[in-house]
Amino acid sequence: MITIYYHKEKQQWFHHNPSASYTWGVQEIELPFTQNISSTQAFLRLKGEKVGPIVGVLTNKAVLEKLNVKQRPLLELLHHTLQEKGGLLALFAEETMSHHFFEGYCFDGAKKQWIKTTLPLPNVIYNRYPGRKSEIKKLTSLHQKIKGKHIPFFNSAFFSKWKVYQLFSKDPLLSSHLPKTYRLTPEIDIAKLLQKHSSLYFKPINSSKGAGIFRLSSHKHTIIYQDHKRKEEFSSLKAIDLPRSAYLIQEAIETQPFKDRRYDLRILAHHKDSRYVISGVGIRHSPYQSITTHTLNGGSISPFQDLEDEVDTSFLSSFVNTCGQVLQKSFPLVEEFSLDMAKSAQGQYYLFEVNAKPMIFDETDIQMQGAKHICNIFYKLTKFLD
Repeated sequence: MITIYYHKEKQQWFHHNPSASYTWGVQEIELPFTQNISSTQAFLRLKGEKVGPIVGVLTNKAVLEKLNVKQRPLLELLHHTLQEKGGLLALFAEETMSHHFFEGYCFDGAKKQWIKTTLPLPNVIYNRYPGRKSEIKKLTSLHQKIKGKHIPFFNSAFFSKWKVYQLFSKDPLLSSHLPKTYRLTPEIDIAKLLQKHSSLYFKPINSSKGAGIFRLSSHKHTIIYQDHKRKEEFSSLKAIDLPRSAYLIQEAIETQPFKDRRYDLRILAHHKDSRYVISGVGIRHSPYQSITTHTLNGGSISPFQDLEDEVDTSFLSSFVNTCGQVLQKSFPLVEEFSLDMAKSAQGQYYLFEVNAKPMIFDETDIQMQGAKHICNIFYKLTKFLD
C-alpha cells in the first residue's frame, strides 16, 4: 500500500514519493506529487503504477449537505473497512460529476468528518441513491457522463416489486414460497380477493421501509382497515377510500409467533465467487397489533441466537443463492440484496420483500460482515485484488 495526503487549500490528494510516478482513477490520471505532508491521509493499494481503488458512492445533494450533521454509520464503516486493506471511499451526487473528474466527499479519520475534494473518475460506483422517484432521471444523466468509460456500477437501481414477483414466480424453487400477489388496477375486484384470501396487504410499488402499507381483512359483515397509525371497521369496501393504482396486493400469511408476537427474518446477502451468500440474519418483531416489523414503525430486534434452532439455515442458504442467480439474469450487476421472510403457521417459509439497497442492520456483527463482503466486491470489480 501507499499513503496519499490531502491538502485542504487545493482540495486535492497527493503522493509523497519523489522517485515514483502513480496513476489513479478509471482513466489512469496522474496522481500529483508534493513535498508537503498533511495530517489528513489515506491508504491505497498498489498495482504496478496504478493506485486505488477509488470507490464512488452515489447519493444526492441533500445527503451531502448533512454529512457532518447526521451520522452515516454504514458509510463510515465502509470507509474504515476499505482503509484497512487500501482504497478510498468518496460520496458524490450526479450533479458533481464531469467527464473526467468528480467532487467527492471523503472521510477524514483524524478529524472524524467528511471533507470535499476533487478526484478522477472512480474505479467503481456503488449506488446508494435514496429516492425512488428521482433516481431514474439521475441515473440516465450519470450513465451519459460515464458512457464508454467501463466503470462497474452496482446496485443499478431499486428493484421493481412487480417484476421481481413475476421473475420469482417462474422459478420452481422460489414460486412455492411466494404469497399470492396481484397488481392493483382499476378493474381488479378487491371484494373477490377478500373472499378468496380473507386478509390482504396493500403495498406501494415505489416505497420502502414499510411506508404506505395497509391491510384489509374480512370479518363477518365488516371490513377491517389497519395501517401503522389506526385500525378501523367499515360496513363495506365502498366506505373506504382505496388507491386504484401503483400498489401491489399480497395475500396475508399467518406467520409463526415468537413470544406472542409476529416476527420476520431480515437476510443480508452478497455475491461471493460464483454464489450468493448470507452475510447475516436479523430478527424483527412487530409491535403488538402492528402490521409490519420495521423498527421505524415501532418494531424491535432480537438476537438471531434466540431463534437459531427454529431456522433452517441450510434451506435459507440455498434459497438466497437461487434468488441471487434469478435476479442476476434480469438486473445488471446484482452484488447485494436483502430479503424479508417469515415462517407460516404450517412451517412453510415465505418471501415478502426483496430489497436492492439493504437498510442498515443494527446488529454489529452483520454490519461488519456485510462491509467486508462489499469491500471484497469493490476489489473484485476493479481488479485491485490481493
